[in-house]
Amino acid sequence: MSTVQVLIIEDEALYAGKIEMQLDKLGYQHLATLDNSKAALDLLAEKQPDLIIMDINIKGEYDGIELADIIQQKQAIPIIFITSQHDDLTFRRANRTNPIGFLTKPFTEIQLRRSIELTISQLAKNTTTEDKETIFSEDHFFIKSGQQLDKIVFDDIVYLEANGRYINIITKQRKYLLRRSLQEMIGLLGSKQFAQTHRSYAGNLKLVTNVDLLDYTIHLGEHRIPLSKRNKEDFLKRLEVI
Repeated sequence: MSTVQVLIIEDEALYAGKIEMQLDKLGYQHLATLDNSKAALDLLAEKQPDLIIMDINIKGEYDGIELADIIQQKQAIPIIFITSQHDDLTFRRANRTNPIGFLTKPFTEIQLRRSIELTISQLAKNTTTEDKETIFSEDHFFIKSGQQLDKIVFDDIVYLEANGRYINIITKQRKYLLRRSLQEMIGLLGSKQFAQTHRSYAGNLKLVTNVDLLDYTIHLGEHRIPLSKRNKEDFLKRLEVI
């Protein structure tokens, strides 16, 4: 990988300083240190770091978990959460945003270093040339699979699932992994055919067979994906139900 850019979102100066020092020792680029959600969203509108290290309790309108949810609606950026809270509710809330790691305060220098190094190592392993070798056309695209290029017709894609900074593309035949954000992929495939149903899912409108408004699930043949309350109204309008 090229020089890794890391954004720190932490409102305790002591811990922010520890993270900055560790990034410097490891040779990674410290993009910025911010202490509130607004400043983070403003920066992310202009730049995309490779990794975010973020405290769950930060200043501003949103806490770290809410901010992670907003970020992942637009950008697929891996996040390491920092927290001083040990309760199950906080963990479950945070876990729903699919963070790449957790650090619990107070943490040692070794714990911090290992967490960062393991994360960067995992990102390096997951970096592929698929996005560079993916060729999009009007109704299909080719994606590298091993030593060959597979043709994927848009109509054959059942749904998309965000997976960190990658997208799982579930087709009628198999699953593919592509380095794109969910919003970017919907744009490439066509928003008239694919609609977001949840912060991590988008479905092919042509393949919807049933919408369970009691269980908040969408059936696409034998496949099921979640429907969030936030996306319900827009999704139903797209189906011309409303």
